[in-house]
Amino acid sequence: MNIEQVREYTLSLYGVTEDQPFGDDIITFRLEGKIFVCLWLGGGKHDLKNSEPRLALKLSPERNLELREQFSTVTPAWHWNKKHWNDVYYAHLEDKLVKAWILESYHLVASKLPKAIRQKYLPVLHKKTFQELTTDELYELLRVRSEVFVVEQNCVYQDMDNDDQKSIHLWLTLGNRIIALARVCPAGTHMKEISIGRVITTERGKGYGKQIMLHSIEAAVKHFCATLIDIEAQEYAKGFYESVGFKQSSDVFMLDGIPHIKMTWIKSRL
Repeated sequence: MNIEQVREYTLSLYGVTEDQPFGDDIITFRLEGKIFVCLWLGGGKHDLKNSEPRLALKLSPERNLELREQFSTVTPAWHWNKKHWNDVYYAHLEDKLVKAWILESYHLVASKLPKAIRQKYLPVLHKKTFQELTTDELYELLRVRSEVFVVEQNCVYQDMDNDDQKSIHLWLTLGNRIIALARVCPAGTHMKEISIGRVITTERGKGYGKQIMLHSIEAAVKHFCATLIDIEAQEYAKGFYESVGFKQSSDVFMLDGIPHIKMTWIKSRL
């Protein structure tokens, strides 16, 4: 990532503002006035260590120590409380790692806000059977599914397939908007085995997809006693599903004109 990409991503997080109280060579990013990221722009009075691009992140003391041990490009913050802040030399790291840590810092600050305020910034999980859904909830879930799977992906297919009525529906909201959703289907409905499908994130790159998948796996185990879960994954998303424990279990096949693979999650025996 470069400076502008870091700035753009951080500002994309809900409610974030920026200012420059420490001079024109540093941007501070705040949530409800609380600083959680400082981005060095280069030069100026803060060029005390070296000229490599860096940012300072606020994380828990335990997490800071963990990252310092794992990454040589993460060090105690130069200008901040070294217990609570790390300097991250982000040019040497994968973009997804830098984004994940920025989001982690954001959530840490959000979690410390008064309850009435922090609810605006932390995702809320909803989980219901089809029969428990209100008309408005059902409409919004179907609207988001149509928007992504039909309109955005330019794919004509039958979304309402009569499997919804037997499924567990999960979605995350931030404020009043849906940011991720999925459904868990019992065995013998959408697939032979228990399955997870209709997985969507409306705000990508912020970890919400992983959250909804982990919640869905938990729901499959709790409600259907799942020891094995199948999905029909778009081929390009293989790495994402591997990150939550699925492994490829079929060759590539075409589904609705898009390359897919079957992937399977197996409950650990430990």
